Amino acid sequence: MGDVIELVARERTYSGREVAEMLGIGASTLRKWSMLLEQHGYWFLRDNQNRREYRQMDVSCLTRFYELTKDQLIPQEEAAQMIVSQNYTGAAHRETAVALAPVAHPVATEDTLEALDAIDEKLHALALHVKQQDENQQALLARLEKQEAYIRSSLKERDRRLTKAMSDIMDAKVQLAKLKDAERKTSIWHKLFRLS
Repeated sequence: MGDVIELVARERTYSGREVAEMLGIGASTLRKWSMLLEQHGYWFLRDNQNRREYRQMDVSCLTRFYELTKDQLIPQEEAAQMIVSQNYTGAAHRETAVALAPVAHPVATEDTLEALDAIDEKLHALALHVKQQDENQQALLARLEKQEAYIRSSLKERDRRLTKAMSDIMDAKVQLAKLKDAERKTSIWHKLFRLS
């Protein structure tokens, strides 16, 4: 497994800042686009601090996303679906597999076949790990959406209660003012009739 990770690590990656500069967009826009693609099933490499690392293929996908949204005025959600559905995710995994595959030699020895089997097993384990990570990410996104919905509904309910309480206070103040005004008018008439 360490050999596979080492081979993937050799592939040239770019930071978010570098990719944003290449595309001529802000870092926050790049983050937004990356998150949107991930929500639709795209997969980016991550460093040990969980920051995205962009491969050349990712830069190409983001360039295509830019063209679809800015030049062709396609909505971002639709553009993300188009990119993911055009087998960019499969291409990413195929590109990684091709990069990891050994160069074929004219004569396949038993040692070579064993090495190929070992690499194939490692690739399969890596693919399973990636699939599990994707499933975990989807589960976390679902939980996050559920939490956000709960928070929104809680805030709406709190706002409704506060508005009702403020309305009740204002009504009580109006009623109190009417009672005081009526009392004041009544006391004026009592004073007038007592004097006469």
